[in-house]
Amino acid sequence: MEKTLKTKRRGRGRPRLDGGNGEGIVSREAVIDLAYELARSEPLEDVSFVRLAKVLGVVPGALHYHIGTKDDLTSAILNRFYKQLLARLREIPEDLPWRERLRQFACILMASERDHRGAAEYIQTKARFRVFQKVRAGETDYGAAYLDHVFSLFREAGFDAEQSAMFYHVLALHCLAAANSHVARLEPAEHEHFLLKQASTFSAGTMPGLDFAIKAFTGIRADDAFEFGLEALLDRFAAVRGG
Repeated sequence: MEKTLKTKRRGRGRPRLDGGNGEGIVSREAVIDLAYELARSEPLEDVSFVRLAKVLGVVPGALHYHIGTKDDLTSAILNRFYKQLLARLREIPEDLPWRERLRQFACILMASERDHRGAAEYIQTKARFRVFQKVRAGETDYGAAYLDHVFSLFREAGFDAEQSAMFYHVLALHCLAAANSHVARLEPAEHEHFLLKQASTFSAGTMPGLDFAIKAFTGIRADDAFEFGLEALLDRFAAVRGG
């Protein structure tokens, strides 16, 4: 007599970590790794559980089990961003003059945000998880660790608490603006032909200010603007510090 095969019904608890074909086992770290890499070139909002599950070859429920909600996923991506950023900041030599240490900090921050579109755009437009992260028991909040490290840099540079808070804020805004300018291709030099063509549609003399500086404006590069602004900020910090 032919035996009838019966599929054993699985009870509640840990969901399967496979797709329809029984393959594609993943871990929490694998999910975060993929989400982090996808967010390098696109907004965090576009990194969905459905998309991650499709790439990994698993069912979306398995990812929810490992990660939680979309907020948990967003925070996990940002926590990874701050972890890698902090590792780079800790490589700045402690025996450098204060100005050079802050300069290297700013350059590393801007480059990290420039190289991770998802993190940069989220930090610029959202309040939640901009710094402090939602972590599980035993995990490190690298956003908090990052801010602790940066405030320590300013304190060691000789600034008081109020100066450290304000100077970090304006420096971070400068870095973020420069990073997003690069990502969004906002530098004037990127659109030189278009800008000059539009300016040429106006009769000579009708807009003397435009005639005066449009050519110079179209030659501005994002990196040059970042360096100029950074040096101006550091000059201001030095004046307050007294040297």
